Amino acid sequence: MGLPVYIVIVNYREWQDVKECLESIFQSHYTDYKVFVVDNDSGNNSLEQLMKWMDSSDLKTDRPIHKKYYAGAEFLNEIPLQDLPELVLVQNAENRGFAAGNNKVLRHLLNQDAYVWLLNPDMVVESNTMSELLRFAKDPPRRSVIGAVVKYYSNPDRIHFYGGARINFNTATIVPVVKPEDVHMLDYIGGGSLFVHAGHFKELGLLPENYFLYWEETDWCYHAKQKGFAMLVCPTAICYDKISTSIGKSYLADYYYTLNGLTFISKYKKNRLPIVMSAALLRFMKRILTGQWSRSKGVMNGIVNFIKRKS
Repeated sequence: MGLPVYIVIVNYREWQDVKECLESIFQSHYTDYKVFVVDNDSGNNSLEQLMKWMDSSDLKTDRPIHKKYYAGAEFLNEIPLQDLPELVLVQNAENRGFAAGNNKVLRHLLNQDAYVWLLNPDMVVESNTMSELLRFAKDPPRRSVIGAVVKYYSNPDRIHFYGGARINFNTATIVPVVKPEDVHMLDYIGGGSLFVHAGHFKELGLLPENYFLYWEETDWCYHAKQKGFAMLVCPTAICYDKISTSIGKSYLADYYYTLNGLTFISKYKKNRLPIVMSAALLRFMKRILTGQWSRSKGVMNGIVNFIKRKS
């Protein structure tokens, strides 16, 4: 018997995707796990919809799945982890971002001899993905962050990224790693499927909450890498990504990607800021020239608000 696995999924308005994600998890060969679905104040009764589904005949599993619901304030107290069922639903009263949603659960796991698996709500996993991650985690150094092979949900034969990506420090953008031979280039493991020992969050700290959306796991993993942690990929752990169904390519995506990219660079490579700022302005011009008015506004507002923060 291996260590328990605590799976954390942060949802915002996409309970249908969470349902499919949960369905795939419930088919897992490995059964010593608990799933925490944290809803960031979706405003569309996401958790109620999931509970209705859990109680319906549409739930297709080989064994009964038990659940428990917490209002956000209740979950601040000490949680008896050993008494929790397979599925725990946590309703946040406000949306404080991806990192804060995950941290709501992670702060309860810091002293556990267990693994944590962060999963995006639009991710679907194979039945052996969890067991393969556990098997892989037994061999590499304990001080490691482990990713999966993430393929496109719409094109399962094509790799979206192989564990994660490397950072372009001249543009504050990321370049996905898609080949096994390029694993050594990884700067971070993607938060869509990030597998670590729970104690890593005690040693390195929780996910940084100042980003709200994008670059949180980039920062956390890069900090881990600076501390000597290895970024590794389990080649037999497969996930399928629907690619940001909750936000897509939009004003908000460009705004937070730009703002937080600049924030990351100012933290780790401050001397590159002038180059990165120029790259952001070029991205703004490209959006203008291609008629992407809303996205160009997102880039510009990201730049402006970064400057306001710094000043």
